[in-house]
Amino acid sequence: MNETTGNLSAAEARELLAKADSLGATSVNAAAWPVAVMFTSLAIMGSLLMIGMHIVLHTGYGAALLACSVGAWGAITACVWPMFQRSTKAGYTKRFLTSLIAYFGLYVVALVCGAYFFPSGNLWFFIPAAVALAAIGMGAAFRELRA
Repeated sequence: MNETTGNLSAAEARELLAKADSLGATSVNAAAWPVAVMFTSLAIMGSLLMIGMHIVLHTGYGAALLACSVGAWGAITACVWPMFQRSTKAGYTKRFLTSLIAYFGLYVVALVCGAYFFPSGNLWFFIPAAVALAAIGMGAAFRELRA
């Protein structure tokens, strides 16, 4: 910087712009990890819940209460959490909403089908449902990391 006039030279300006670009890229890249962790958590929670649903339906203990409470807690967490995120990558809202709708859509379908068609539990249904929920959750996590 020229001390007498207060103007930047071209080289100094390029250096400051490169530093600002680097800081911006670092903050946006760091924004993907919390979203990925949330979808990974949903994948784990949903897949474990499907196995839990089989156990609960098989033994006859409050399956509906288990499914609804975990689903409600997951939905509330998934909807409230993004309000606290300060920086996101381009296209975040569309990616987040499509992944969230796909995940909870499959969750509801798996719960309704499992409770309706297999009221006493059936591992041949709940294990593939658990794998499908885990796949959607992990797919959403990797999608956000690659964006």
